Amino acid sequence: MKVDIYCDESRLEFLESKDDGFMVIGSLWLKREERDELKEKIKALKKKHNFTVEIKWTKISYKMLSFYKELIDIFVEYEKFHFFKAIVVNTAKINFEYHANNSDIGFYKFYYQVLVHKMNTASYQNEYYVYVDDKTNKVYKPLPLLKQVLNNAIYSGEVKLIEPRNSFENIFIQYVDVLIGLVSYGYNTTAMKGAKKELYEYATKRLELSLNKPTQRDKKPFNIFEIKLDRGF
Repeated sequence: MKVDIYCDESRLEFLESKDDGFMVIGSLWLKREERDELKEKIKALKKKHNFTVEIKWTKISYKMLSFYKELIDIFVEYEKFHFFKAIVVNTAKINFEYHANNSDIGFYKFYYQVLVHKMNTASYQNEYYVYVDDKTNKVYKPLPLLKQVLNNAIYSGEVKLIEPRNSFENIFIQYVDVLIGLVSYGYNTTAMKGAKKELYEYATKRLELSLNKPTQRDKKPFNIFEIKLDRGF
């Protein structure tokens, strides 16, 4: 089975500055043969709301709130063919000695964590195609190494490629941006307000879970893993 995985991250600045906060890395997993069905549903929703700009957490406003709520509805109603996994990293607890005192190395170790565990629960010899947001130069250099390390670690299947994509041109990376935005908002915001608060509360009801704490390990279709930083991280 061919599986496409679309990834993005939120609050990367906490990792780089070592400030207190929660960085979130998210991944949307789609079966290749069912990918276009989801794409057409999102495109139809954009047409319905005359939505012509990039889907993005930071751009959420009351004017387009109904669009973003229906975007959450799509995730809930078509969960049978997609899965979302996020890891949450408390950057204040990172021991950078484990990462050669280099935030770039730490970043890709956490990217590895968001991918490897789900891959190792697969019951098929899947082929994985991973696409990451190219908005930062961090993404380019270590990707071949990340691919190699994953292939050495997974029990079955193969990572065929890991490549950057322009989020402006990729509707699934935009989708991930909103989903990780919800998690990051839950973990990092103490005084919620405005349209983001309303969307956050709507999403917690539709998904029937809190977005500011870990889910159970096997929770589907929306999974949040808060990585423990007392185990060599």
